[in-house]
Amino acid sequence: MTIMHAIELNNVSVRYEFDVVLEDINLTVEEREIVSIVGPNGSGKSTLLKTIMGLKEPFAGTIAVFGMEPEKARRKGSFGYLSQQSNYDSVFPVHAFDVVAMSRYAQCRIVEKLSRKDRSIIETSLARVGMSELAHRSFGSLSGGQKQRVLIARALALEPKILILDEPATGLDVVSQDSFYELLRQLRDEANLTIIMVSHDIGAVSEIVDRLACINRKIHFHGKPSECAPDEMIAKVFGRNIHVVRHDTNCPTCRGE
Repeated sequence: MTIMHAIELNNVSVRYEFDVVLEDINLTVEEREIVSIVGPNGSGKSTLLKTIMGLKEPFAGTIAVFGMEPEKARRKGSFGYLSQQSNYDSVFPVHAFDVVAMSRYAQCRIVEKLSRKDRSIIETSLARVGMSELAHRSFGSLSGGQKQRVLIARALALEPKILILDEPATGLDVVSQDSFYELLRQLRDEANLTIIMVSHDIGAVSEIVDRLACINRKIHFHGKPSECAPDEMIAKVFGRNIHVVRHDTNCPTCRGE
């Protein structure tokens, strides 16, 4: 019996004009997994996300999302996406509820208003990220962590199967990062989501993800964080002058044992 993965890439290569940015990528993501794609700036992480969502066409290889071509999966609303830069003018008088509502308005015709179902989905999405009480607070007045939660709610309001996040913890302090990562695990469990998260910080995400994909044009490691990657792999991905700080509480060395 053929097993259907949530996402499957086979020998995928992507280029911009004549520059190859991804080469021979083989990657599978299972349903309800949290997978982090890690690598340095310019390693092809964001391009990989765009390719998975069907926004960038590979020149070689095949991609399947729940057995469908990425573009078809996108049209069916399989993806919720949080880009690396999601900025709003802090002076613009838009409430947190309104930011989440943008996802539902995108599915309405020009003359249509939000339906009762739309409002219910918006309220549920805000509740899932713990922002119900601040739904009518000005978005610009929220903290960085609260804004990220609202933007996650906006993605959830599309009712996706896959949540894709590009450097979602950028700009958050350590406490806010920990809270945010715990939220992702909660969403995975409660909403049955598959989550793909891009990061450049292999140490920070190692504890919360099911698998890591270390990329620098090619995938140099794809497996569980507990499967300690060889120093040579780290050198290939991040360069030789790198020091990895592990945050894994299950690691005896990290606990000082």
